[in-house]
Amino acid sequence: MTNEEKRKFYDDQLAAGEITKEAYDQYIALIEDTEKEEKVKKSGVYTSTQISSNIPPASTLADYVNTVFQKYKGRDANSTELKTWLPALTAQYKSEKGKSKSTIKYTYKNGELIKTEYLTANAEDPKLWIENKVKKDVLAGNQEVNTLAIPEGPSGKYFVALKNFASDNGLLLSDSAATSYANGITAGTIDENTAFNALRESAAEAFPALADKIKAGINLNTLADPYIQSMSSILEIPDTGIDLFDPKVRNALAYTLPDGKVGTKSIYEFEKELRKDPRWQYTNNARNDAASVATTVLKDFGFMG
Repeated sequence: MTNEEKRKFYDDQLAAGEITKEAYDQYIALIEDTEKEEKVKKSGVYTSTQISSNIPPASTLADYVNTVFQKYKGRDANSTELKTWLPALTAQYKSEKGKSKSTIKYTYKNGELIKTEYLTANAEDPKLWIENKVKKDVLAGNQEVNTLAIPEGPSGKYFVALKNFASDNGLLLSDSAATSYANGITAGTIDENTAFNALRESAAEAFPALADKIKAGINLNTLADPYIQSMSSILEIPDTGIDLFDPKVRNALAYTLPDGKVGTKSIYEFEKELRKDPRWQYTNNARNDAASVATTVLKDFGFMG
């Protein structure tokens, strides 16, 4: 059936009272859109739209909500949340007069239909509408947290990574600060690199003698490892029990030199100080040193060959 034949058919239907004027106008608009498409060169990508009184079923709208929740919260919306979100989303498919309305967008490539999108009354992607709302929720901290204060979803992953990164660079990061950073990264208001670089800058300021290396990407725990291993060996304690918050390690990494500048303590000086630590006297190292000194004294006085 040609477009002219379609027009005559709908004219007759309208005259006979078989269709309403509103339906007639929609059919004629569709014919006009088709005519416009036929004039377009059938190459490249182009789109056309159609207004419909049909809207997606509740199950589809729920799928839209769950897709966004999975992205930002790592789970589907629960029943209570769906009772809030589904009516709000359904309302986006209403015309100004309160009637059901959706915008159907067709995308063609080289004359072939490649995509059909069912948009809201205002031609907005429903998932994007939900996403903007959920991101605001995330930024406001409206989310579930576990017993360790770790927030749900992607924010939780960033929370743990930020806390570990701070600890690896001698910083204490509060749960609230880690959550704020994590939620900002998840919602897209803070760049991930910016958040981690801010922590790196703080570490560089706390340990000025090592600032260049920290800014270059070397974590403080790597730079401190020689001191930690010396302390572990001399005081005979597991290196896993020594961290960047140990006063002796921190003092060695940010040590005031005789000229008043801040530097790092030499390993030699650090180990000398460790042997003055009260814990030293109870180690095998101390006992061996004492035995060695006693042997030397006895030899000096001729009591041993």
